[in-house]
Amino acid sequence: MNDYFVQTWEELENELFKDNYDTTIDRHRSNYVFRGLSDSSYDLKTSLNRVCGDNLILEQCLLRNFKKYASGELGERKFWEMVSIAQHHGLPTRLLDWTFSPFVALHFATEDFSKL
Repeated sequence: MNDYFVQTWEELENELFKDNYDTTIDRHRSNYVFRGLSDSSYDLKTSLNRVCGDNLILEQCLLRNFKKYASGELGERKFWEMVSIAQHHGLPTRLLDWTFSPFVALHFATEDFSKL
């Protein structure tokens, strides 16, 4: 992977959307998916792996407690729906966040200025 350094927002947009104009929809669409990580050396590990290591049986306990204390707000949900809602609320899960939007990834990569 190559590193690119930009100085302005315009330069950033030019690099992000270079050579990816889709004439069928008359818009720029990237051929990539993005992760919003503040450090390129981070492993692609789920939050569950980072927090629990190899003891993934803890996932059942985390989800059980999440459902128990959030059930009044959430009602009955299917497993994957519950996992995605739990992740949205900060629970460590087996899911990795990906986006087609470089701007969404950029937000998460730069939201904590102490890591820049």
